[in-house]
Amino acid sequence: MSEKTRMGYQPALDGLRALSVIAVILYHAGIHWIPGGFIGVEVFFVVSGFLITSLMIDEQHASGKVSLKQFWIRRARRLLPALFTMLVASLVTVTFFAKDSAPDFRQDVLPALGYFSNWWQIYFVDTPYFAANSLPMLRHLWSLAVEEQWYVLWPIAFVFILGNKRIPRWISAVVIGLLAAGVMTGTALAFIADNETRINFLYLSTITRSSGLLLGAALACVWHPWKKAVVRFAKVRSGFADVLALGALATLGYISAFIHVADEQLYMGGLAAATVASAVIIAVVVRSGKSLVKRGLSFPLLVEVGRRSYGLYLWHWPIFVVAGARLSSIRLAYALTATVIINEFVYQFIETPARKGAIGNWLRQRRQLSAMRRRLPVALTVVVVALVGVTSVQLSGIQARDVSVDTGNSDVVFVVPTTLPTTATTAVNTPVTSTTLAKLPRRVVIVGDSQAHSLAVNKPSGIEKTFVITNGSIDGCGVYDRGVGIGGTSGKFRRNFANCKGFETKWAKSAAQANADVALVVIGAWEVMDLQINSFLFKVNSVPADTMFKTQLQRGIDALRKQNVAVALLEVACMRPVESKGGPVPPLPQRGDDARTGHLNALMREVAAPENDGVYFVNGPKEWCSDPKVANSLSYRWDGVHVYKPGAKLILESIAPAVLQIPVTRSK
Repeated sequence: MSEKTRMGYQPALDGLRALSVIAVILYHAGIHWIPGGFIGVEVFFVVSGFLITSLMIDEQHASGKVSLKQFWIRRARRLLPALFTMLVASLVTVTFFAKDSAPDFRQDVLPALGYFSNWWQIYFVDTPYFAANSLPMLRHLWSLAVEEQWYVLWPIAFVFILGNKRIPRWISAVVIGLLAAGVMTGTALAFIADNETRINFLYLSTITRSSGLLLGAALACVWHPWKKAVVRFAKVRSGFADVLALGALATLGYISAFIHVADEQLYMGGLAAATVASAVIIAVVVRSGKSLVKRGLSFPLLVEVGRRSYGLYLWHWPIFVVAGARLSSIRLAYALTATVIINEFVYQFIETPARKGAIGNWLRQRRQLSAMRRRLPVALTVVVVALVGVTSVQLSGIQARDVSVDTGNSDVVFVVPTTLPTTATTAVNTPVTSTTLAKLPRRVVIVGDSQAHSLAVNKPSGIEKTFVITNGSIDGCGVYDRGVGIGGTSGKFRRNFANCKGFETKWAKSAAQANADVALVVIGAWEVMDLQINSFLFKVNSVPADTMFKTQLQRGIDALRKQNVAVALLEVACMRPVESKGGPVPPLPQRGDDARTGHLNALMREVAAPENDGVYFVNGPKEWCSDPKVANSLSYRWDGVHVYKPGAKLILESIAPAVLQIPVTRSK
């Protein structure tokens, strides 16, 4: 086959890859102005579908057939060495330096090696891909799993179906294009707002993400502009092509800047628009001749970044997790520098030699090599295998560390209240008699979000004589069980509450298992955010938002009261959020807004009005709002929101008289 009939190397495609991987990296860095940078993955899918299909078409034209064996060998050389290197390096890192990531790494490594990470995350990982408080080190490998599954299945389909020379290529293109359109339409129809499980499937599954790969393949079947140079109206055609490409780039830019991974518009057309836009850009930049967009994407620096895009994608996320890149710009700078340096080393000394067949060459030539050159690869292999074995054994014994647990402050001791007030610190006017006073110790189950968790796990020593505390919290869940919480400095932070469905049932179950006298409800960290359900925004301190909050809170209360448990609603504290390593979310300014927390407290007082028998509002420590030395102390609250032992002691001692005075009806 002459060079004119081959596509040949297209540097602009590497430039497009560079822009895509940069967008993904910025998105993973938590850069607020690019919340949709994940769309770069869709661009990769379309490029992969186009390139792989084009290469197989070229091979079939040249030799009359496609060798599946050689195709898969080439893919293995391209993908596996870098992946294995990253996994071994990550294994050593989590075993000895980043032990907090060890449990997630341990469960994710086999799916990563088997290239089924996406299905693993869909069906076997409780936390959805886009959860704000989850940073597993191998989370990003879902997209490589989708591509590798494509590399296995698509060549087989090409050889046995599309490779039939009696079927015109344009018919194949139409069929594949219709399949891609069907996937896009099916994804839109399958979308269910606020259904986190469904959204997780739509984003991660090979089926729903195959539209980009299919559309790229369809384009490859009919678009071969390099075979015929454009002569007539060349400038006009190039100008028109540039207009199309710039429009497509603008589409991708809009998605990157304004659409979040859990937003409805992404699945109701956003992904499809990104797929089509990517195909348009590819069609333009592989044209013969020069165009503005093609020249721009062929800029040498972009091309070099694009050539390294696979490694940059592999390495950046594990490094970000270990370095805490989202915590500060300095950490991000260090993480980016480390990513570039490590990837360049691997690219030069592992990726490139392996792609050029270094292993096969060594096997064929080993008899002619010197003794040292024969033995060195074997020795290195033995060392790596031994290292993997030793670290794997070590890794198996590492358990997750709860960052909210205060491992110090062992001298924090609960001081038992010596007297009880004459009336409970509540909005309830029910008289209290001696028969209702607590029989110590009083059994208390603490329910609510991660603030409740921190309070329960950091109880001071000596409290057992007064309170038997059970942890019934649900991290990330207050009283909202649908919709998306919106917050952050720029309003780009999102928290989907769909995985909180059934919170009230879990509260009730915890109360029953603890045989609790009182359920202490600790919420507010999520309810201070505005709530969006479909296209409607429930803004804090508005009538719809107030009604929603009280209705949801009452659901939890009703479930607890059915267990014959008294309910104490703890006052939402004035929060002072700060950046912290290991924190589940960034410091949300909405949490530090005392007007918002004050409004929630007013609503909870209404819910605990006298007509609601068995429900009490309990005032928390005044220091959270009035004493900056306490409120801003990281020894009291490690991130300004979640308490450590001194903060737990402050709360529990402050509320003890009121909680002990609450009448209970549970039989002993």
